[in-house]
Formats: sequence, C-alpha cells, structure tokens
Amino acid sequence: MQLHALTGQLYIVNGVEQDSSDVPGLLSMPAPSRAAHGRQNEVLFVHLTLSGPAEETADLMRTQLLRISDLYFKSVGSVTAALRQVIQETNNWLLKLNLEGQGVDREGAITCAVQRNNELFIVQVGESLALIGRNFGVERMPARQPDHLTPLGQSAGIDFRYYHQRLDSGDMLLLADPRIAHLPSHALAPALVDTELDLGLEELREAVDTATGRLLLVEFTDEPVGQAAATIKPQIKRSRISLPFGLGARAARENVTIPAQPVRDTGSRDTDQESDAYDDAYYEYDDLSESVGTTARQAASSSAAGLSRATGWTAEAMGRIRPEKTDEPEGPHWAVPTLLAIFIPIIVALVVSSVYMQRGRVQQVAGIRQQMSDSLAAAQEAAGDPAVAREYYEQIVALAAQAEELRPGDAGVAEIKRISLVALDELNGVSRLSAKSFYTFGEATELKSVAIRDDFTGGVFVLDKANNVVYSLDTDEAYEEMLSEQPETLAFEGQAIGTHVIQNPVDLMWRPSGAEVERDGLAILDSAGALLTYYPNGDELRSSPLGLSSEWQTPNAIAQFSERLYILDPPADSIWKYFPQADGFVVDEGERTLFLNDVDLKAAADLDIYGEDGSLLLIYPEGRVRYIDTATGQVQWDENDLLESGLSEPLKMPVAGKFIGRGLNASIFILDAGSGRVIQTSRLGNVLAQYRALDSRGQDIFNGASDLTVAETPLRIIVANGNQLYVAGQ
Repeated sequence: MQLHALTGQLYIVNGVEQDSSDVPGLLSMPAPSRAAHGRQNEVLFVHLTLSGPAEETADLMRTQLLRISDLYFKSVGSVTAALRQVIQETNNWLLKLNLEGQGVDREGAITCAVQRNNELFIVQVGESLALIGRNFGVERMPARQPDHLTPLGQSAGIDFRYYHQRLDSGDMLLLADPRIAHLPSHALAPALVDTELDLGLEELREAVDTATGRLLLVEFTDEPVGQAAATIKPQIKRSRISLPFGLGARAARENVTIPAQPVRDTGSRDTDQESDAYDDAYYEYDDLSESVGTTARQAASSSAAGLSRATGWTAEAMGRIRPEKTDEPEGPHWAVPTLLAIFIPIIVALVVSSVYMQRGRVQQVAGIRQQMSDSLAAAQEAAGDPAVAREYYEQIVALAAQAEELRPGDAGVAEIKRISLVALDELNGVSRLSAKSFYTFGEATELKSVAIRDDFTGGVFVLDKANNVVYSLDTDEAYEEMLSEQPETLAFEGQAIGTHVIQNPVDLMWRPSGAEVERDGLAILDSAGALLTYYPNGDELRSSPLGLSSEWQTPNAIAQFSERLYILDPPADSIWKYFPQADGFVVDEGERTLFLNDVDLKAAADLDIYGEDGSLLLIYPEGRVRYIDTATGQVQWDENDLLESGLSEPLKMPVAGKFIGRGLNASIFILDAGSGRVIQTSRLGNVLAQYRALDSRGQDIFNGASDLTVAETPLRIIVANGNQLYVAGQ
C-alpha cells in the first residue's frame, strides 16, 4: 500500500492566528532529485523549537532547517542513524552558538520524523511533543514527560527518544511544541481521529484557543492525489521552508496540478528496513492505551468483501432457481421472493456478525496491549529489583503470545515484546545475536545434523533425517551467502556405495586427515553398519564397514579423538569404540566400548570429545550435562555447576554440544532448544556467555533447533531448525 503525506500547518500566538504560509521551525520536505541511495522515496518532517522571542529565533531556525534537510538526504544507512546524526549536528550548532557568548544562551527541542512507505520513524530530543491519531484514539510521544530532559544546546551529550510506527490510510501525525502539552489527548482527538486535514486544522484552532502553538499536521492517505507528488514540495524561496497552509489537502481534493520533485523507483530496500528495525536498543512504547492497530475501516472493508461474495452467490443461486423465459404467459413465482426473504436476513446477519467479531478482536488486542504497556511501565519502575522486573517482562512475553494468536503481525505488540526481550537479556546476562535464514528446504525436510569444514573455507553439510538425505551447501568463507543456487545431494537412502546400501544416516562430522587418514572428508554414520566418507577434493563417496554393528541398538551420534571413532548408542548404554586403520576401522576386543565410571548413557542425545585430552561432553534432553575425564571415567562438572557459575536459568532441553577451539581459546557451546539459548562455557564449567537470536521475521532460531556448529573470529553459530538452516553472528 502506497501512502501519501498531505501536510498543513498552523501558527497561533496568544489565541491569534498568524500567517501560516511561513511558520518558523517547521519543515515538510520530500526527497530531492539527488537524494542519497535509499532516501529517494522518503519524506522528512521536522519541528524545531528555540527558546527566546520568535522574531529573534525565526532566521536561526530557518537556516538550521536547511542544514538538517540537506544533511539528512545526503546521508546513507538506516533512518534512525541518519536522524541521530542530524540531531547531533543541530545540538553541536546550538552549543557552539552558546559557547561563543555573542548572544543570549538558548535551549532547544526537536522532533524529526521520516515516512517511508507505511512506516514512520520518529526521534526526539528535549521538551518536544508528537501525536499519532488513529481510528480508535490518540497516542502521545512521549506518553508522559520524562523526569530528566536534556535540551539542545546545553550539553555535548543528549538523550534520544525513539519511536517506530506502522501507518494505515487515514492516520494523522501532529508535531507540536511543548506549549500545548497541557492539552489532554481527548481534547486533540477531534483533530486527529476519523477526520481529514482541513477539518483537523479547524479543530486544532479550537483546541489551542487562547494559547500559543506552532503545529505541523500530516494526513497519510492512499487515495489518488492527482498530479501532485506524495508530498508536495513547497513553491517558496529557499529561505522559506514551510508548506503553505492547506495546500496539500486542497491539491489532493481539487486535483490541482502543482510541480513536484521527480521520484525514482529504487525497488526493494529490505536491507535498509531490517537495519532500521534493529538499529537501536529499544523504542519507547510507554502508553498504547489509546491506539488500536486494526481500524474500523479495515474491518468494514473485509466484511463488505464478504457481503459482495455472498451477494454474488445469491444472484447466481436465484438465476439457477428462476426458470428460463418461454412464450407461455408467466404465472406468479412465489419461490423467488420467498427465497429472498429467507436468504437476505441471513446474509445481513452474517455480515453484521463478522463486523462485530472483528471489532471484538480489535478490542481484545487493544486490551492486551494496554496490559503490556502497564507491565512495561511497572518493570521499568522496578529496575532496582531484578526479580520483580523479570516477572513483569516475562508477563509481557506471555501476553504478546495471546495477542499474536488474535492478530498476528501487530506492530505495537511486536515492539513491546522486543523491548521486553532485550530487557530480559540484560537481566539474564544474555547477548543478542542477529540472524538470517541461510537456506530454506522443502516443507517435508527435517534437518537433524549440521557440520562445517575445519579449515573454515566455507561449505556447510546437513542431514535431512525425514528423507535420509545428506546435502552440501557451497558458501562463502563467512557462511553468509550461498555460492550456488541449490544444495548438492551427497548421499541418500537406497544409494549403493560399493557393497553397502545406505539405509539410515544418523549423524555427521568433519574428519580431518592424520597419521592413518590420508584426506579430509565428511564422515556420515549409517546405522546400517558403516561409516560413509565424502572427500570434497575428489568428489568421492566411500564406505567403511564397522564391526560390532550387529550389537548396535539405536546409535544417534558420533565423535572422534586421535583418529579413533566413538559412537553413542543410548539404548545399549554404550559408546562403541573403533581404532583407525588406513581409511577404515578395526575393533579391539579389549576396548569395545569407552569406559565410564557409573555414567548413565540411556537418555543421552549427543556427545563430543575434546581433541587435546579426550575429555567427554554428554548432553541429555531432560536438562542434564556431563563433563567427564575419560582417563578416570569420573564426572568433572554438571548442569548444577553451571547454575552456580552464572547460568541465568536451568537448561530446559539441551540437544547438542560442541568443543570449539584449542588450548586457552577452547570452549564449549551447548544448544538448549527448550529455552532458545546457546550457552558458551569454559572447559572448567564456567559460563562465559549466553546467546539468543531472532531472524528478520522475529523467529527465535534456537528455540526447537536440532543441532549447531560454530565458526569463530568472528563468532558465527550455524543452526539447523526444522527445514531452515540459519546463521547467527555478532
């Protein structure tokens, strides 16, 4: 949906309306023809306030607004980063004026807003005010004045307030100076809710009454605006920035042709949108009680669509019931009026019920958002008590799940949830990683195991357990981009490798060359009794039979140490042990299994072995972890030791563990699919870090995942989850 911005402004001093064609401190500016890449379809709105008499500050504000618009549209990167830059420059400019001492010290406040498609980004500093009007209410930004405000021009450090809104047709934006902040939201609602620009300006005149205010009002609409651009560029001198009062609205409604700046189609900018969405630690959503994401017009339009379909069906039914005309005289047909009398009330009742049901869902979501907002405020007030704050944030996450069931994709709910998750991360000592879906397989795919090459030259291998297929994905060295359009199939069920026929692959690992093994390759355990090895340098797949396989029950994981192969078989309560011989393996009857001292293996889900001393890591899905000295078979530490060394909450369902690195850089990564975390520990059992990651759609990629592998410097965690392969990094 393409939204256009229609703007008008109002300047009132002590109740007397001034010339609204040149209001100092207001700016409404579409992108110029030579805007930087990514800025071409954006519209900038600014409300700048300086202390002191208007006749002394008007020229200063006009000059600075020119600088702001030039700097913003020449900048690149995310919207919020660019707005921070122009506001910081404005603060530096005013601070310099004050330090030069050539006049009266001045303080300032500023609101900068940018519309891009159906998104609105707002950044404020100082005692500034903005309001959004929707069909069901008004949202103030800020909802209440913060306890501490740092004005422009008084300090090199300033406090930014960030907001991000999703726009619908009919929404209104009001940028106002603090002199009307005393007016309650309900007093401004007639100017912002279910109205149009010209009518809204009239209502603002009445609301301001005898007070003073400089107001910029914007209406966002998807209605055609004739020859005018989405936002009309003011036809005034370079020193006059403000849009003449009512020009945009009258041009739209009277189809007046006004010259506008050309706009180039730059196509999709998903990367910029993702950057804006995650650019800042959080956006403020202090008060959402008066804003509802779904409008009445949306509910009515969908109901009307249902009515049109029902009416079309009724007409078709009537055509089938009514007989074709003949030359014989027609008699009275009672069937048609009877059926109409029956069907029309039913259709009307269905449409009315649909409208009320949709409005009911809207009200439910609004109520949940209000509860979330209240809990967020309570959590922020309880900042000194982490336990209480954590309880409020967890309540918000639970409420968000309810709201998402009623109305998926609600921007306000998602934003409050994100704020709460970030706060929970801080309380729990969790680091948030950025993630992307590296590759999506077919819906029938269920990825179980993932591996990468030890030389970190790119390339990912995955096992699809649902179809018993092993794939290779050719990637760049950073594991960020696919170098081929489709994965390559390396092995599959029913494939004959020499005398062995692949039946049930269960795990993967990278097997480097050594004293016995001549070449690096990917090892694939087939529970039918063989280790398959794929050699990339020759694009060759070989099979090595494994003795004792007749005694296996249900092996589920493999690991290696000193070229020896270890196979975890929980039902057999054993870790089978094989010694290398060239590219194959032999069994030592005296060491058929790995010796462990009173360690239960029957519920283990994964194992890994540290390559320098043979220490063993065992993972249990019910929440247990065991780190074992294989020389003695004794457990060195477990999940309880992790809780004592910094783990924020118990493990819920760990499914995989990996040793990463060597020597002093060695650490352990544990994937806890139950809590949506990856925990990094030292070999001594000290928690080093806890990670969470969301993709661009807000999906928790670690929650429910099946396996992970890690590439370091920089950190990249590659995760298999369902039919998705993800990569997360710092």
